[in-house]
Amino acid sequence: MTSLSILTWNVRYFGHALRGLLATEGGMRRAAHALATLVPLPDVIALQEVETSSLRAGLRPEPQLDRFLGLFHSHLEAAGRPERFQGLYFPAHAYRAPRGPAAYTTGLAILVGPRLDIVDHNAGDPHDVTHVRIPRFGRLKQRRVVAHARVQPTGGGSTLDVFNTHLSLPAFLEVGPTQVSRRMGDGSNQLAEIGAVMAFIEAHRKGPAVLVGDFNTRPGSAAYDAVVAAGFHDAYATANDLAPAELRRHATAGFATSRMHIDHVFSTGDVAWEAVHGFPFGDRHAFHGISDHTPKVGHLVLPTDADVAATDATRR
Repeated sequence: MTSLSILTWNVRYFGHALRGLLATEGGMRRAAHALATLVPLPDVIALQEVETSSLRAGLRPEPQLDRFLGLFHSHLEAAGRPERFQGLYFPAHAYRAPRGPAAYTTGLAILVGPRLDIVDHNAGDPHDVTHVRIPRFGRLKQRRVVAHARVQPTGGGSTLDVFNTHLSLPAFLEVGPTQVSRRMGDGSNQLAEIGAVMAFIEAHRKGPAVLVGDFNTRPGSAAYDAVVAAGFHDAYATANDLAPAELRRHATAGFATSRMHIDHVFSTGDVAWEAVHGFPFGDRHAFHGISDHTPKVGHLVLPTDADVAATDATRR
């Protein structure tokens, strides 16, 4: 058995200090430092809302993920920690004029630590799961994708398929401006997108799988229940013995005065979780005030090759 850990976090383009309008070096440094203080370091770090190069990202020559990795490694080095991570970027969307730089871009990232090898990934062509309700406005709709990386412990062992995603908000015309926080996960567009996510996972996973990200979806909502119905378990709920009504009180994000539990760690049943914990939104901790979301960290045990073979035989 191999013990691994995975973290998921929406970093809001490292621009939370300016309400998401512009990425700041200080925001990126604070995020890098907070991650570098974790003991042990996660083996996989899944990030949502990461830019490439744009006006909002500060028009730096280096892509945002490369700059963040450099800062992350600098903080690790300063702490006397030798770990180095590989970074995969999964572009989702770019808003740009016919000429000139993009106004802003969107994407996902997966960072993989030194104890793991990357066996496969779709960084060059992340899978589009965007649901477009009104086709004529489809080109204006922000694209939503699924990032996939298959990792394996260095030296061999069972592989783990890691999927990272960021779903749309519930369709505005369905829920209205005053109901969004209460309907997170009940939008027909969200249900369609999670259906596309689960279909992609079923077609591409080869064994144990973890699905993480910002789902904009509350526990007990239609989209959340669709993930569970597909055979995935909420690792945070299982590890902490929490029902959906209790989960909703464990906020992972905030907007104005609203507090929401919308960031999740799901897995197939053949993944055993030793512990899963969060950093409650609004509380004082290393991640306070860096983003409008806080991370979740899960510590899991990979099944042996024999366990995986037995599970595959059962699935067949």
